[in-house]
Amino acid sequence: MVRSLVGGLELIVNLLKSTNNEVLASICAAIAKIAKDKENLAVLTDHGVVPLLAKQTNTTDDRLRRHLAEAIGHCCMWGSNRASFGDAGAVAPLLRYLKSKDKAVHQSTAMALYQLSKDPNNCITMHEKGVVKPLIHIMGSDEDMLQEAAAGCVRNIRLLALANRKAVLFN
Repeated sequence: MVRSLVGGLELIVNLLKSTNNEVLASICAAIAKIAKDKENLAVLTDHGVVPLLAKQTNTTDDRLRRHLAEAIGHCCMWGSNRASFGDAGAVAPLLRYLKSKDKAVHQSTAMALYQLSKDPNNCITMHEKGVVKPLIHIMGSDEDMLQEAAAGCVRNIRLLALANRKAVLFN
C-alpha cells in the first residue's frame, strides 16, 4: 500500500532532512514500520535513507533516539546497509544511547547494535568503543528481547575476536 503512493517513500526519506526533532522522531517511527517490508526497504535504500538516518545519530533526544535506533535496526536488513551505516559513522554514536535512562531506547538500541554487529567492521568499532561491558549489564535485563539482542551482539563481537586471534596464531 505504501508503494502505491507515488513518490511517498521518497517524500518520507526527504523528511529526514528536517531540523525538528518531533518530525524526525515520527518519520523514523514510520520508516521502522515501512522497512519491515523488503521491497519498501529496497526503495528507501535507493532514496538514500542510510546516510540520512546516520546523520541524525548524534541526537540527545530520547524519543528520537528510540525511533532512530529502531529504524536503523530494520534498515540493516537490506543489502550492504549494515556496512553503510558503519561507513557513515552511525555505530559509535549509537553506543551512547545505552546510557539513556529510557528502557525503550535501550531496547531499540540493543536491537540495532545486534543487526549492526553482523558486519565485522562494526564489531571492531563497537569493541574499540567499549560496548561489551554495558551489553553484558543489559543481558541481565528482565526483557527477553533485550537480553537476546545484547547477547547476540556480544556473541558476534566475540566470534570476530576469536577468528582474528586464530588468524594471528596460524600465520
